[in-house]
Amino acid sequence: MIRIEAGGLTELAFGDSDRLEVGDFVFAIGNPLRLGQTVTAGIVSGLHRANVGIEAYEDFIQTDAAIYPGNSGGALVDLNGDLVGISTAFVGTGKTHPGFGFAIPVNMARALVDQMLEFGDIRRGALGFTYDDFTPGLLRELKLSVPPPGAVVLKVDPRSAAERAGLRPGDLVTELGGTPVRDASDLQIRMALLRIGEVAEFAVSRHGGALTLRAAMAEREPAARTK
Repeated sequence: MIRIEAGGLTELAFGDSDRLEVGDFVFAIGNPLRLGQTVTAGIVSGLHRANVGIEAYEDFIQTDAAIYPGNSGGALVDLNGDLVGISTAFVGTGKTHPGFGFAIPVNMARALVDQMLEFGDIRRGALGFTYDDFTPGLLRELKLSVPPPGAVVLKVDPRSAAERAGLRPGDLVTELGGTPVRDASDLQIRMALLRIGEVAEFAVSRHGGALTLRAAMAEREPAARTK
């Protein structure tokens, strides 16, 4: 935790990143290239960007507001001046071209900060099952031409919270906490934000029928040591 002695500071109001839409105007505030406080303007170019290759857990806001080296950790604000994201990275052809800018949604950042303030670190739980998006082979097996939204359960660990909840391989997880699941990446991010002991409520499609299953997030098994 970083503490500074300062006075006359104005608190930045938090926005709701879940209410952002593609096309919304945003501003990136930071200190790029050591120029001092700089503001760049743009729009929200995309939401829930994953597979960018920056972090293990990715659910970025994409923006064309220019983000350069030095902007990381700076505020991404909306037209009301409310914080909606934390500028994180850009992907481009070089340091002189902003390319695609990415920011962590403020709702995700707040959930993680709350854990760090309470525990001193991030405590990710586990339920004991693996999942993925539909594969071409599974689509053929189910005689589907287009993959439906959701994540397919591939494996359920014995004696795990997922097994006790009743999850089975082949289940399609369609909702988590009453909110539709877009794909496997979406499920991964949202489960990563659940605290240990928190109950995850899944809507599951199994053989054409609908089920509601509940499982409490368990502590992760410690990694095995190698000699």
